[in-house]
Amino acid sequence: MSLPLLVWVDQVSQQDLILLVFASAITSLISALAGFGGGALLLGVMASFISPASLIAVHGLVQLGSNASRVYVFRHMINFRFVKLFMVGAVVGVLLATVVVSQLPEKVLLTFIALFVLLSAWLPARIPFKETKLQIAGLGALLTFLSLFVGATGPLLAAVLRTFDYAKAAFVGTLAFCILGQNILKVTAFSRLGFNITDWLPLVVLMIVAGFFGTWMGARLLGKIHEHHFKNLLKWVMTAIAINLLISVIFR
Repeated sequence: MSLPLLVWVDQVSQQDLILLVFASAITSLISALAGFGGGALLLGVMASFISPASLIAVHGLVQLGSNASRVYVFRHMINFRFVKLFMVGAVVGVLLATVVVSQLPEKVLLTFIALFVLLSAWLPARIPFKETKLQIAGLGALLTFLSLFVGATGPLLAAVLRTFDYAKAAFVGTLAFCILGQNILKVTAFSRLGFNITDWLPLVVLMIVAGFFGTWMGARLLGKIHEHHFKNLLKWVMTAIAINLLISVIFR
């Protein structure tokens, strides 16, 4: 029997909707606690329920809301110099990516996503990086270009930001603001390529609300869990989801 409040969500079944809303809350909590991984993890989960043609755009919409909530929670600690330079490059990256992304077959896109989730799980904690204007803008261009193919580049950016030894709240807030800007550009690009945002709004709104709750919970748990064990568990969960997605692509 359908739940009255959920029948207006047409894009997925009621059972899948409940799983996606729950996944949005949990992965937002993970991002607030670990500072990375939640977006890539959510993308891997969503790939089992949403067609490749809409997957990255819908994920971008959901993450737009999720990252906006993190930006609000950690707004006083954001490094806006880094954010501004990153976004200058991001505009260049999204313009280049729109020329290519619509031409790739669905299987190729799903393979890229699965491999990137796997890479995200096992990235080194820090990627050496100099905080110069040119390098930050270049990083924004590269990661935004990749985001239109693989969805979630947060773990790569997180590994770079750790080089700067930001305080935990500044790290999470700066990362969230960069990914928020990236998501706005990404959703705009897919809209211009024919993606209809209104068709997916009911599902996206529910997932964003759940994501805000997850972020709120994560902010209150920050510093109260054993971060090393938590991150190790997250790596294995992301690995399992990536392998499952690769297997589904092989037998698709």
